[in-house]
Amino acid sequence: MPADPSFPAPASRNAPCPCGSGRRYKACHGAPGAGPDPALETLLRDALAAQRAGRLEAAIAGYEQALRLAPEHFDARHMLGVAHFQRGEFDVALAHVDRALALRPSDPAARFNRRLAETALARRPAEAEIAREAQAFAAAQAGVDAGADDRTVRVIAFYLPQFHRIPENDAWWGEGFTEWTNVRRARARFHGHAQPHVPGELGYYDLTDPAVREAQAALARAHGVDAFCYYHYWFGGRRLLERPLDEVLASGRPDFPFCVCWANEHWTRRWDGLDHEILMPQRYSAEDARAFIASLLPLFRDRRYVRVDGRPLLLVYRIADIPDVAGTVRLWRAACVEAGVGDPFLAAVQRHALDDPTPSGFDAAVEFPPIGHAAESIAHRLTALDPAFSGTVHGYANLAADYLLRPRPAFRQFRGVTPMWDNTARRPDDGTVVHASTPEAFGVWVLHALRQTRRRHDDGARLLFVNAWNEWAEGNHLEPDAAHGRAYLRALAAARALACTPDPARPSFADVVRDTFDRVASGAIVVERFGPQRAARGNGLSVVMPAYNHARFLPQALASIAAQTRPCDEIVVVDDGSTDGSGDVVAHWARAADLPVVLARQPNAGAHAALNRGMALARGATIALANSDDRYAPSRLEALAAALDAAHALAFSSVTVVDDDGAPCDSPYARELVARVDELRTLPTMLHAFVRHNAAVSTGNLVFRRDLLDAIGGFAALRVCHDWDFVLAASRVTRFAFVGAPLYAYRLHGANTFSGLTLAGRLEGDLVLDRFLRAVATHPWLAADERAAFDAFLRGAGLGGYLR
Repeated sequence: MPADPSFPAPASRNAPCPCGSGRRYKACHGAPGAGPDPALETLLRDALAAQRAGRLEAAIAGYEQALRLAPEHFDARHMLGVAHFQRGEFDVALAHVDRALALRPSDPAARFNRRLAETALARRPAEAEIAREAQAFAAAQAGVDAGADDRTVRVIAFYLPQFHRIPENDAWWGEGFTEWTNVRRARARFHGHAQPHVPGELGYYDLTDPAVREAQAALARAHGVDAFCYYHYWFGGRRLLERPLDEVLASGRPDFPFCVCWANEHWTRRWDGLDHEILMPQRYSAEDARAFIASLLPLFRDRRYVRVDGRPLLLVYRIADIPDVAGTVRLWRAACVEAGVGDPFLAAVQRHALDDPTPSGFDAAVEFPPIGHAAESIAHRLTALDPAFSGTVHGYANLAADYLLRPRPAFRQFRGVTPMWDNTARRPDDGTVVHASTPEAFGVWVLHALRQTRRRHDDGARLLFVNAWNEWAEGNHLEPDAAHGRAYLRALAAARALACTPDPARPSFADVVRDTFDRVASGAIVVERFGPQRAARGNGLSVVMPAYNHARFLPQALASIAAQTRPCDEIVVVDDGSTDGSGDVVAHWARAADLPVVLARQPNAGAHAALNRGMALARGATIALANSDDRYAPSRLEALAAALDAAHALAFSSVTVVDDDGAPCDSPYARELVARVDELRTLPTMLHAFVRHNAAVSTGNLVFRRDLLDAIGGFAALRVCHDWDFVLAASRVTRFAFVGAPLYAYRLHGANTFSGLTLAGRLEGDLVLDRFLRAVATHPWLAADERAAFDAFLRGAGLGGYLR
């Protein structure tokens, strides 16, 4: 019986065929006469070859033709999804990968690619956020305090010493070759392509000129760069491009901190497209490792050399190329300690997002954007693209979003940023271009990276790397250019000043009350009261509702509160500067209501402020929150008020998710929200669910005793995660009561607060978790013998980076 050698036969002929067709083996590849279809195999082989060559249109056409022959072919469907992903068509890619997974649900490659597509789709709103934040950054930069700077973070810029002649370059590339040779030859390859890069005030300099090095240091120092990281070229005892750093060491000038990164790559003719031709090889041995570290000892002894907690910092570019990297690390450490310079702090440049160098003995990883990025390809969107160009083009904001959305790793990692990237000066036909960089977008990236660095690392180990100071032929430089002058440097300085703003904290409730009534007295908040004012302060149940541009949904939301089996004693609505007449809708409804309604109108200040001021105006001993676009089930207040007792100061219920029209919503995100609540029934404690996300789903699902506010304060000034932060804080002073019935209808639509705030949610979530998990070891819900298991749960959930 013929058999397809690429598909091993299953144990039973009645089992599904391993090809993924969905048919039984005996009716597919195990059938008499069955075997590979030559035409199908040819189509798949040709499509894959086209895909590998970057000819995605041809690849897609080939996979589609293969699917017409075999509609349930897993590989054809999966690789069709991958090809659409490579074209930046992530929604189409996700649909194809999902259909492939229906054939092979546990296939690891397809599951991995599905995550890539999901993450890529999440980057699009984050990309738009960065564009909006860049506009705000430009305004903030104009009024920034130039003297403000958080020097607890050290910004280190990679520094290329290639800008002077050496005999080897003369021999390999032609007489007089320097990095500027490549820079000058660059040409635009599509409409709007920002090439060539022309240097600004420093000109086409020569790094053997001490005055140039002094001018570079002065520019760096004045704009928030704390040190240069020189690329160090060592090839089995032979050094290249060593003169600038040797002169810095010998002269003591400039008086500016520095460290080195061993650029341990083979030198090849890659600029000619001949990557296989090695000009200067790396050869590794124990003897070479000793000689290498000995050559660095004079640098380590220099007072200007960068240290982390007193240890000299050494970066390595490609640790995977070192055959016995762990043994080499042990040798380096022993040699340095013996020489009296101390145990070096070793950091490895990351080639991929998940690279963890610590098992090899390194202390930390360093992000190196755009190396290892997963940003969206936009080459297919460009106009007037040179047909000879087969490289890749990515949007700058999408690249920044890719890095900023990455989860915090469990190992020590220093964040990296890049002002721009375009190496077509070196690789004209197959380079990588990061398109549409602006100083303001760079400033936004730096600002967030600085804040994360302050949060993630202790004093002395707060480093942020910029790639790069002067990689001109890779279109990657902070140094002034003719197009932007010092704009990127000024953006860095402004980001450093803006990063001094403290992270938002929860205000004490006494301060919230005082501020609210001061604003009422001054007229900044205008309060109207409707209906019988029968609730006395400290008694009853108040419903507090912040409202912002939800005029369409407010009548339904208010009616659902009025229809409760346990009537509330008042409704307090804070109209947060709506522009759609929401406040007037509330006033119209309140005039006909038979229960007390308080309407407070204020200029837009955000949901956290509206919630705080509504709670300050509320009179009840119990407070129920409500979103102005959601609905209460009729028995909600009765059930949740009854669930509160001396041990449970906060309660919430299960939820249903509805769309704009109030119909049940069954989108992937809706199912995810419901699954968050369901975890409360399956995980060991509620705490396990709440450290992963806000398992209550929404602020409007919370009911609590007023005295909880005295214990934990009000809501912090967070746009997205103020409710999660509030609930986690509450967990330290009370247990939660969960009512399993779906008593809250959460509306999922394009106007939700989190819509378009993917990046803000991720960054705020990082802050919330960091603040909470710093003290989780003493959390009252965890007995001493449960904490090790809880830590293991955190690591398994990808939250190990928050453990201290």
